[in-house]
Amino acid sequence: MPHTPHRSSFVRSFALVLCAQVAGAGPCLAQGRIERIDPPVAQRGKTTRVTLVGSQLAQAVDLWSSLPAGKLKATPVGPSEPGKATLDVEVTADAPVGPCGLRLATRDGLSNTHLFLIDDLPSQAKTDAASMKVALPVASWGVCREASVERFTIEATAGQRVSFEVVGSRFGKDFDPLVTLRDAAGKLLAEHDNSVGLCFDCRFEHVFTAAGTYQVEVRDARYQAPEHASYVLRMGRFPAARVALPAVVAPGQRSVLQLPEIGAQLAVDIPAEQPHGTFVANLRRPDDQGSTWLPVLATDATLTVATQPCQSLEQATPAVVPGVLCGVLDKPGARDFFRLMLDKGQRIRVRGEARALQSPADLELALLDAKGAEVRRASDPGRDDVNVEFTAPAAGAYGLAVRDLARDGSPAHAYRIEVRGPQPTITVSAEVEGLTIPQNGYQSLPLLVTRSEKFGALKLHLVNAPPGLSLTPDEIPDGETTLLARLSANGDAPLGLHALQIVAQPVAADSGVAAVPVRTMPLIDRRRVNVDLIPYALREDQQRLPAALTDRLAVQITPAAPFTVELTEALVTLGRYQHADIPIVTTRVPGFDAPISFTARGGQLGNKEDIRTRVFAEFPQATADQREVKGSVHSRILSNIGKVRIEVEGSAVHQGRRITLTRSFDLDLRPVFRVSVAPEKLTLPAGGTTKIRLLANRLQGFDGAVAVQINPVQGLELPAKLEIPRGQESIEVEVKVPAETTPRRIQIRARCAANVGAFEEELQAQIGEVEIPKPEPAKK
Repeated sequence: MPHTPHRSSFVRSFALVLCAQVAGAGPCLAQGRIERIDPPVAQRGKTTRVTLVGSQLAQAVDLWSSLPAGKLKATPVGPSEPGKATLDVEVTADAPVGPCGLRLATRDGLSNTHLFLIDDLPSQAKTDAASMKVALPVASWGVCREASVERFTIEATAGQRVSFEVVGSRFGKDFDPLVTLRDAAGKLLAEHDNSVGLCFDCRFEHVFTAAGTYQVEVRDARYQAPEHASYVLRMGRFPAARVALPAVVAPGQRSVLQLPEIGAQLAVDIPAEQPHGTFVANLRRPDDQGSTWLPVLATDATLTVATQPCQSLEQATPAVVPGVLCGVLDKPGARDFFRLMLDKGQRIRVRGEARALQSPADLELALLDAKGAEVRRASDPGRDDVNVEFTAPAAGAYGLAVRDLARDGSPAHAYRIEVRGPQPTITVSAEVEGLTIPQNGYQSLPLLVTRSEKFGALKLHLVNAPPGLSLTPDEIPDGETTLLARLSANGDAPLGLHALQIVAQPVAADSGVAAVPVRTMPLIDRRRVNVDLIPYALREDQQRLPAALTDRLAVQITPAAPFTVELTEALVTLGRYQHADIPIVTTRVPGFDAPISFTARGGQLGNKEDIRTRVFAEFPQATADQREVKGSVHSRILSNIGKVRIEVEGSAVHQGRRITLTRSFDLDLRPVFRVSVAPEKLTLPAGGTTKIRLLANRLQGFDGAVAVQINPVQGLELPAKLEIPRGQESIEVEVKVPAETTPRRIQIRARCAANVGAFEEELQAQIGEVEIPKPEPAKK
């Protein structure tokens, strides 16, 4: 799905709760869930009445959208119901065409994100007619049912070109639309399934050779469809293209973009204030009835577009380093060639991408020296980008060859390559999508950091934040990969909805690293899991979201909560097959006596009643008489070892609205013992004997016996079977190296087992190492 960079200053909010990630998870206490929007499309310049279908949607007050400020206005219509909310949505005539995100705001908080289409074609609902007659242009919408076919009848003149597009998969549902064209006699004229780059949707153009009546069919290619699979069928005159050449524009300048699939080119004026980065450009020819939207990169970097394919360095397109290179592999076997002039010792990093451009190409990059000898080659099929690093051994000309890995090619095989110096890179992502913060309160904001190399601490800045909102701590120390921050609102913070960014910037001015926005990844659909409750990988439509959903946080500031919730432990260690306490402290304002309920989500946590759940948590309610409570987290069989972030939500009802405070802790799930030796690394000459200690390293709460079976290894004599008795921390063991053993390093590995409750824990691990040194030469 294309990315959109549009930045909304109209303040909106979206509350975080990740309970909908896993199919079967219960509903979140404070978060409504939108399953479907009818219609899923609104025409710009018009007011459309939309109905949101889902759960916990009562008391609707507004809609948050990812459109630029002021482009969408929503007004609730009539009383809302728990499973349905109706609003009049007014979209301005200059709103960008393409998918955007909507969230319903209620008194309790905000719903999940649901994708929605803004169009400049007139929209029309599909009727129950066997084949609905429509006049072009049109954006007809409906709900696709399992094992059903949606049919439309259109009129076309001889030689008429009609563009078709289905938006279905790009709404974030497991829907694979197939479009079929038939003549009046039912003869098959064309059939289109997936257009690579549009998830499972399609966009194409058809020329009707004869005037007449034609039938257009839409169905799921598998005759399957989820319960709430909506679609929009766009028909009319609009550019049926997926890629632009170049896929790069300069802010403040007019750019000419070619559409190689349809042999057209368009001039586009880019505003000077367009932020750098990927955004969606709306393209429309003078005689078009509607627009298309394509992803392009806004940058001030020098652009080089490949000339005709060539086979030698002398014919290669000269390129500027650093810079951006673009081209299209327009036929099978095509190869583009760029000539790079490098100094001796000059380091470059080459990053090629095609999928982000909606291109089907799997890039293969090769660097060649002046004699044509290959010095580097890289490909990474299935990934969005290909990366090459190179240091020039001598000054001179070098070639960069670009091909499709499968030697495929078409007018849609566009690519973009960035060539730059060796500057370090960073990415910072938030584990939340948005926050609802009460005045004089805070919500947890877990951050993850990835650095290509160390370059010092990162400073975090709030951008477009309302007064009274603050982030603490606001610095990520050098080398740290996580930070649990707090986003706080004081008593003067303005109530309502706010859109803000968090920008991470190196503290050191000479780091050479550019500031980056903190990214999020809203989960649009329910995430599927296998029979063991392990989530499947995200579908492509879940990974290619509009940039306005992934480059900012949405914050709702609400009246002060009548209670607080705090976790006293930032780290909880849980032994496998055991349980651990989660201490919680609450406070209340005078007169607030409602119970506070708790839930936990994250990692392997599941429902206790599901026999396949590996880890579950339980909590008592906190009451006016019992303000300090202890929850517990329990491990069952097959639970995975590791550290994960867990979100605990404390929720209570006050004056007709439900208030939820989210707190975080790290859950470190470990085996209840870890056998090791002391010293861990031992130096012992051939013929030597010594004693070491075998340590159980038990977790608190477990004192059972641990059986140790040491794997036999030539050159080391150790007891084959040992036991560290119940309650005893260690035992002494004799180690002997036979005199004839040759010098080397020997690893001590063992099978260790213990009974933990009704289960047996067994670990295979290296527990120590013995270094047998070379004998010193005899003294003369």
